[in-house]
Amino acid sequence: MNTKQKLILFTVIAAIYNLLVYGLYYFESNFENTNIHNLADAYWYSLVTLTTVGYGDFYPITFWGRLIGILFVLGSLGMLGFIVTELSLKISEYLKKREMGYFGTDMNNHCIIIGWNAFSRQVAEQIIKANENLAIVVNQESDLKTIKQIYSDKNCFVLLADLNDYKSLEKVNIKDSRRVYVSFENDTDTLVYTISLKKRYESVKCVVAIENIELKSSFNYLGVQFIIPKKEIVSKFIASYIFEPNVALLTEDLISTSNDRSNLDICETKLTSKHVYINTNYFDTFVKLKEQYGITLVALSRNGELIKNPENSFKLLEDDILVYIANGENKQFLN
Repeated sequence: MNTKQKLILFTVIAAIYNLLVYGLYYFESNFENTNIHNLADAYWYSLVTLTTVGYGDFYPITFWGRLIGILFVLGSLGMLGFIVTELSLKISEYLKKREMGYFGTDMNNHCIIIGWNAFSRQVAEQIIKANENLAIVVNQESDLKTIKQIYSDKNCFVLLADLNDYKSLEKVNIKDSRRVYVSFENDTDTLVYTISLKKRYESVKCVVAIENIELKSSFNYLGVQFIIPKKEIVSKFIASYIFEPNVALLTEDLISTSNDRSNLDICETKLTSKHVYINTNYFDTFVKLKEQYGITLVALSRNGELIKNPENSFKLLEDDILVYIANGENKQFLN
């Protein structure tokens, strides 16, 4: 039923209701010993009856008044059924919208994955394993249900939306996100989507994984921060397993997220004003972290430039990003 039809139905019902109330007043007010003396009494009686409250302070005593009263009693059954039905529908609609992520999230400095497939699922598992907040945008209800079965709502928010509705991305707080990973099966789809995404959210830091290395320059032109060529990474791993298997095993361990002492993880931490390592030199910090926490400092990033194995006297400054190797337990000491 559209809005116009609802308006017509409401008008008809309101007209019938007011006509019945006036009829009740007309028949009752002209009868001796009546307790319905005016329209206010008639309206009060009708409302008390229709809402099934039934105070009993007003009641009709004439034949026609009682007949109208019967109509109000019968109407109360329909009114009660209507209220219960509408309330159930509203609650069901609210729960459905909440499940679909309609009300959005207040996450910030979080990761976002747009698109769901086998590869993005593996990426999501690593992010969740690292206890990082993650928002996932999908366009199929089956994907939404699958994700909700796998991950807890505590640090994983899922939004069901048309991926081409870029306005809906504000529900995942995209402007305050740390990184956005665009994941489509086809590189061309990824490129087209990223163009539109960067056009609307220029400051968003994107990450893409592509099959065709020739498209890398196109993504670079868009200002995509990280472009990962899938085949190139896989080929390097395979080659490493062939002639340097132990190196490959260690590399695999380092790039996967670890949460216990038995596994290593390569991590990064930004030096904010609270860190004691600001204005210390690299070598002293290296020794202190190794001796106290078993953490191995390997590099740092300054102003977007990665500096590998700096000189011993290299001074650490605020906003530098330390890159280090730690296990799942001791990495907490630098966070």
